[in-house]
Amino acid sequence: MSLIAKKYVSYLILLLVIGCQQEIDINEGTNPNTNSNNSETTNYYKRVGMYDGSFDDLIDNASCFSVELPVSLKANGIALTIEEINDYQLVETIFNQSSIDDDTIGFNFPITIFNYDYTQSTITNQEKLDDLTTNCGQLITSNLSAITCVDLVYPIKISLFNIGNDQASIITIINDQELYGFTSSLSNNEVYSINYPINVLVNNTDSIEIIDDSEFKSIINDCI
Repeated sequence: MSLIAKKYVSYLILLLVIGCQQEIDINEGTNPNTNSNNSETTNYYKRVGMYDGSFDDLIDNASCFSVELPVSLKANGIALTIEEINDYQLVETIFNQSSIDDDTIGFNFPITIFNYDYTQSTITNQEKLDDLTTNCGQLITSNLSAITCVDLVYPIKISLFNIGNDQASIITIINDQELYGFTSSLSNNEVYSINYPINVLVNNTDSIEIIDDSEFKSIINDCI
């Protein structure tokens, strides 16, 4: 690389660092859109990015995880094999046969579940499943469970700055799993800012433009 080319590359890197610092503002709080790993905004974005397991609550009674299909179970004592999401209707039909009985699900263990953090677990008995359900309830009570009433319209861009080594970067997030991974892996030395405006869907309605953290948190608080 020629000397002129090297100087040009160095200049571009300097512009990136300065631009990110201006966007983020290293001193968290000076810029209201600057966030650390433990800020309220980070918690909200992390919860929006969590895996939503509420679609199969009919069989597992917990929104923090879902059961991998196919799965064999008994609904009110009647043996079924659930091959796909549409088969949940078979369970609902059995549950609707009576309005005075206690509806129960018994899985043919082991089963595999998808957790709120996108990991998978093998569950070998009902006791372990009950423990996960209890943990899910605690997450919900503590306002740490998935936020499902707001969906981001991807991609979004994030300006990230590491205070420890003065390194700046621009990160593109393309889905919920990447958003959860980003917010979960932030170190104490990192601060970031969402590159607004972004668009969100509230309760699967029309897209709404968000211009800053304050507006994002307000929309979250309204819907939850």
